[in-house]
Amino acid sequence: MRKLPPSEQEMRLIEMLVSEAGLTPEEGTLYLRLLQEGSARPGSHPGLAALQRRGMAILSGDDTRIIPVHPRLGIANYYRTWREKTVREINERRIRTDKLILELIPVYEATIEKRMSKEAGR
Repeated sequence: MRKLPPSEQEMRLIEMLVSEAGLTPEEGTLYLRLLQEGSARPGSHPGLAALQRRGMAILSGDDTRIIPVHPRLGIANYYRTWREKTVREINERRIRTDKLILELIPVYEATIEKRMSKEAGR
């Protein structure tokens, strides 16, 4: 893969891959270069495996090249995974919150009961 420094437009695209697609700067640079060059030899760069795990690159049918996944699919893969993870985290937090509420209700009710007993005794 080429080693030229990225242009301004490429830097902007890499920054967007980092912020919007969750890639590291190195992965963003590698994905952009993979899109520009069309393929890379398996094992030619350590970041290729990470792109494959993220669904941004795949092994060609003849197992000789790593090829980029179309950006529409690659970014959609990331978004779907991110959304599922976020929804799972929200649901887990809601369960923890519900448990906390159930533990705090008796404390509140005991305090109210004490206060009402004191006021009734006056």
